[in-house]
Amino acid sequence: MNLRSHRWPLNGIMVARCRGPNMAHQGEPLLDCLSFAAKQRKLHVSQLPFLMWQRYKMLFHITNQCWSIPQTPSISQCLMSTGSMTKRHLVELLSLEEHEAESLDKYLTSLEAMDSNKVMESIQCHLCDIQIVVTKDRSKMEAVFRDQESSRVLHLQCDSCKKSVALRAGGKWWPLQESLHCGDSYRSSFKEVATFGERLLLHVLNRIIFKEVEHDSGTPALFLPIPADEQAKLIWCNGEVVGFYTLKPRGKLYQGAFGESYAMPIVDLMFIRKKFRQQGYGAKVIEDLAFMFPNQNFGFSHPVSPSLYIVLLRYLQMHPEMHDHIWVTTYTGDEGHRQNIWLLLRHLVRKKEILS
Repeated sequence: MNLRSHRWPLNGIMVARCRGPNMAHQGEPLLDCLSFAAKQRKLHVSQLPFLMWQRYKMLFHITNQCWSIPQTPSISQCLMSTGSMTKRHLVELLSLEEHEAESLDKYLTSLEAMDSNKVMESIQCHLCDIQIVVTKDRSKMEAVFRDQESSRVLHLQCDSCKKSVALRAGGKWWPLQESLHCGDSYRSSFKEVATFGERLLLHVLNRIIFKEVEHDSGTPALFLPIPADEQAKLIWCNGEVVGFYTLKPRGKLYQGAFGESYAMPIVDLMFIRKKFRQQGYGAKVIEDLAFMFPNQNFGFSHPVSPSLYIVLLRYLQMHPEMHDHIWVTTYTGDEGHRQNIWLLLRHLVRKKEILS
């Protein structure tokens, strides 16, 4: 294949023109040629930046310059050339087996026996801006799931602020701020928790960010570890996690009850990080629930925070068709254990306990 390079800007990326057999768009920008090549080879779009075309022994690489290599590079060269795009994130830790490949008890023993003259690993505290050396005394064992002690992680704690600064899982330490991102900087959506890595991120949000870093003394809830089978969604904005909510589906047996199940889908936990508040994410959670359960009842577990009551009031004022469908619940949410939120909010407005 002949590659004739020209410098044309395309969203800040230098592009080239390609000519050769099996190219449907000869003379089109390089990005279009790569997309066509990816479709032929059934490759995902995320592989475009280091698309390897064995037939022509050519590596197309989108950088600030356009260049070619006469021979196909190795996978390691390819990964090096993509830089940060190959960096792994906590949420991408896919399996429990990968995490449990390292014995945390043995790791703690190795820390205790480590030679004091050896250079120790350290991680920066994002709150105190100091380096925290990894030692056994600073490493605290935590359960990932409620009522399941076998799945554990280590929290590295800062001596100064007494907050967790990193999480050890899958054989490495994950700094707290880095663990809140994913590899896709364009991810902005609600994503149902499915993988073990997403469960770990849920643990970070629930047990570190909410409990230790952003806990509000006025918040009535105290977030315990989340069960391993709990239905939950993570909220993303530009590759950074915003928060989450957990859901008790209708028909699921109530824990500790004999044969009693939830009468409706109920949001049990809901958390939005402080930097993302006042940006409409509370309303988006309600919209997400209304989309999943059209013309059906759903509830929020008591107690409900004052800020969420205000969001619910504004939502219900704009959507009168939802007045009879949203409830605040206790226990299973059945008759006698639920209260219509619209009627409750009208009562609170009359008493001037919340602003209309």
